[in-house]
Amino acid sequence: MSDTLSAAAIATSQDEKIRQRAYEIWEREGRTGNPEDHWFRAQRELDDQGQERSDATVEDAPPAAAAEASSAASGEIPDERFAE
Repeated sequence: MSDTLSAAAIATSQDEKIRQRAYEIWEREGRTGNPEDHWFRAQRELDDQGQERSDATVEDAPPAAAAEASSAASGEIPDERFAE
């Protein structure tokens, strides 16, 4: 049940971000236009921002951050000796 609750919370959070961005687009365009267009543009913008963040690679990170990212991706618990 907590997985369902977590998924619902994430979806609600994402919808809230899209709603806020759509509102900003509506305001920027003089409070006119199609609300669905604003929603879909906001959704695309946020998806693009998420894609930019996911394009980062472990190779670009400093050694400690790379070890943490690698551990997180594999689901392993990081070795405390490498913690800062």
